[in-house]
Amino acid sequence: LTNTPSHKDGVDERTEILLRLYGCELIQEAGILLKMHQTAIVTGQIIFHRFFFRESMVKCDVRSVAKAALFLGSKIEEQPRKTQDILNVFHASAMNHLGKRIEPLATGTTRFVSLREELFNAESAILRELGFIIHAEHAHKFVLYYIRVLFGQIPPQYPELPQRSWNYANDAYRSIICLKYPAYVLACGAIFLASRDLGINLPEDPPWWNLFDAEKEQVESI
Repeated sequence: LTNTPSHKDGVDERTEILLRLYGCELIQEAGILLKMHQTAIVTGQIIFHRFFFRESMVKCDVRSVAKAALFLGSKIEEQPRKTQDILNVFHASAMNHLGKRIEPLATGTTRFVSLREELFNAESAILRELGFIIHAEHAHKFVLYYIRVLFGQIPPQYPELPQRSWNYANDAYRSIICLKYPAYVLACGAIFLASRDLGINLPEDPPWWNLFDAEKEQVESI
């Protein structure tokens, strides 16, 4: 993160990492409250990361971009939510973090109209900067399939493996590592980390990652 627009505007690497994490956590939290599938949430997080490789966090508000990224992610993954619902969930999150009383936004009020315009402007900025290329592939769709390939089924002796692998896949999208590697490599990395946590020995002769066209260095760097 030493050559991003934010860094060029004076944002140090640690601060940008934390702001990216913050934006992705906002997307995750809002997506759960809106009962979205993880695919929509992850798509929103990918859009968020991509946008801030084109624009600076000094010039574009992280919360506004996170909101618009999830809004777009929900539409791309065919899980659209009403504008009012998106605005209310992010508004409630902001009030909660500030320790203030949460009251729903009433449509037609000056505040609601202002936030709606902000959302649409941020959405337009994302589409403009990314050139409408916002399709995203997810590691999650590979995780369970790869586990079944390796074990023949979900291993009954390791019931935690699928969920723990899924959690690691979720974590990958909170950082720019999700842009560094393709989804199938992220899935391998998630399974590798979960297996290590649980003391599961995966095949090494031949190496299990070869089955999925991944490389050892890639898997171990995630």
